[in-house]
Amino acid sequence: MRLDGYLERLLSEVDEGRLMAECREVSQEVRLSGSPEEERAFRYVARRLEEIGFAVRLGHHPGYVSWPGPAALEVSGLGALPCITHAMAQPCAALEGEILDLGAMRAEEVRRQQISGRIALLDGVANPQSVQAAEAGGAIAEIFVSGNKRHEMIVSPVWGSPGLDDLARLPRTPSVSIDVAAGERLRLRLRGGKVTARMWAEVDTRWRELPLLEADLPAPGGDGSFVLFSGHIDSWYLGAMDNGSANALMLELARILQPRQGALARGLRLCFWSGHSHGRYAGSAYYADLHHFELSDHCVVHVNVDSPGGQGAVDLGHAIASAELRSLGGQAIAPESEEPYEGTPPLRAGDESFLGFGVPALFMEVSEQPFAGEGNSGVSAGGGLGWWWHTPEDTLDKLDSAFLARDARIYLRAIWHLLIEPVLPMRAADAAAEVLLMLKARQAQAGRRLDLGEAILHAQRLVQRAERVDLEADRLRATGDAANPRQVRRANGRLMALSRALGPIRYSRIGPFGQDPALPQGILPGLERVAALAALADGDPLIRHLQVDLVRERNRIVAGLAAARAALR
Repeated sequence: MRLDGYLERLLSEVDEGRLMAECREVSQEVRLSGSPEEERAFRYVARRLEEIGFAVRLGHHPGYVSWPGPAALEVSGLGALPCITHAMAQPCAALEGEILDLGAMRAEEVRRQQISGRIALLDGVANPQSVQAAEAGGAIAEIFVSGNKRHEMIVSPVWGSPGLDDLARLPRTPSVSIDVAAGERLRLRLRGGKVTARMWAEVDTRWRELPLLEADLPAPGGDGSFVLFSGHIDSWYLGAMDNGSANALMLELARILQPRQGALARGLRLCFWSGHSHGRYAGSAYYADLHHFELSDHCVVHVNVDSPGGQGAVDLGHAIASAELRSLGGQAIAPESEEPYEGTPPLRAGDESFLGFGVPALFMEVSEQPFAGEGNSGVSAGGGLGWWWHTPEDTLDKLDSAFLARDARIYLRAIWHLLIEPVLPMRAADAAAEVLLMLKARQAQAGRRLDLGEAILHAQRLVQRAERVDLEADRLRATGDAANPRQVRRANGRLMALSRALGPIRYSRIGPFGQDPALPQGILPGLERVAALAALADGDPLIRHLQVDLVRERNRIVAGLAAARAALR
């Protein structure tokens, strides 16, 4: 089959009107995780997928979710300031304390402050790292100045439903957000001396039954492997962009791909999550636990979609991709963009619940607004998702139908190549090189305080072996559909095994049988404390303690690199 010509026919079937109509149907109601309104949206999507011809399973599972209720804030000398509270924050009734203005301090600076019994005033959208830092300093509550709009947020760092050990990491304090106008009034009042505030907040946090929708399109002649294509249905307010447009995009691609089932080299599995917005990815985390071994053995790539098609979303250069998929991401985006695709490594955000056991990730927010200096709501290096993100203004009129169709074409290109190409469109050497580059950067940062030489040597050898694997895969691709099936299986097995071996070290501290916190982390996150090691003065006793941890992490990385090399033999 000639992929390019056939793909162009598929791309021509993307229908702007149908995309907007599906989004309108899904985003008619507020869809709190575990609510009857969300259940109705799930059942609508399930019916549509059945009509299209997918095998559908709609089930339910327990999830720990949090619904913010009413909140109030009264400030001495000012009176009431409009505010909202946040998911997973503690409720309170007439909590009172003095306000301490910490402004735009970074979390590590906040942590060192003597807040003791006061309310911390912080700039930016509410986030778990700032709450943790304020609590470490002794704060009894937090007030966030979130910009021109009050953005709904979840302030727990616990990824998914908490286990017993996670309970201690849940927020212990109330949090509210005010807008910048209220923040300016409050700061003007603070210039006159001591200011106190009283705070009320209702937050309903408990276990609920959450829906989970799976829809399969198996490959008749495939080997049992599949692409996982996912998005959440729950929403803040009507959530037309976040995430109604994504739900519509998934339905549109399902409609286009189902008649081509007979041509697929591997299957397509659609998953629709609950618990994203109100349970810190409780749905995808539950699925990762329940289907751990199936996903580890058979899922080739996780493709996620969140908030496509927003007005003004012209930044297409920073969508996330695991290194081995960055080339594919650029290939999918290039026809729709004049700007080069730089890509962003997978971050601890969205529903990326599968990185720890090595399922590579492609996309999340594929299009964003250019950075405008305020309210960056994006998870990549791009600008963000629009001022209406996580507000009541996230309605259908905030979508651009042409951009939504454009984003659908980007996803269709990427998924089609993943489904149809006999040899997976992945680059082993890019994954290995990403690790090597980060190891060298950490070695330069650590200096003589940590020796990463052994890990660097293993990474260099892995790059060499991965380059040979890529050359063999390219040779097989050149033979097209006539490729030797046994050699194709071996090539795909090597590519998947490399991702599985690198996943637990490359994008995770905890590894395959847990979930890292929902906090910022980068490539080789177990080595991030090298920065703290390098910053200490000579003779500081903390140097020795950090070296104990970092040597153990170095050993874990060496073991992962050795396993990756073995996988490529």
